[in-house]
Amino acid sequence: MRRPTLRVKFYAAAVLMAFAGSLAVAQKGMTEEELDKAMKRAQPAMGAANKAIQASNAEEAARQLAIVKGVIVDTQEFWVVHKKEDAIKANKETIAKIDEIEKLLTGPSPNPTAAQAALKELGASCRTCHEVYRVRDADNNWVLKPGSIGG
Repeated sequence: MRRPTLRVKFYAAAVLMAFAGSLAVAQKGMTEEELDKAMKRAQPAMGAANKAIQASNAEEAARQLAIVKGVIVDTQEFWVVHKKEDAIKANKETIAKIDEIEKLLTGPSPNPTAAQAALKELGASCRTCHEVYRVRDADNNWVLKPGSIGG
């Protein structure tokens, strides 16, 4: 019987950690401040994933994408609670794009070129939600756009 490679074990551990965090957040609900804090984990991970893909380091790229995916999963409940169907749809599409990139990176024949192109599509998916729900504050940080969720 063939044993899992170190890459597979590392990737599985990263995914498990990401989902464990999402379960904790989903159980208690998420405030606007917690949403902003969670989203701040995504940007550096996206940048690191991009660099890792450019360096043909599929293992590191997959690890960073697991962080991004965890953030997106963590924030799903926020959009459900606020009944923002467009954000829920964008959230699901973003997860699907991450899954696609993960397959391109971790399959039997990793394809960094295709993964790089897919990462650009992922960025476009993120922008879709940012255009409606996010804005830069005075310090140039992304925050929830005032009034975008009502109340």
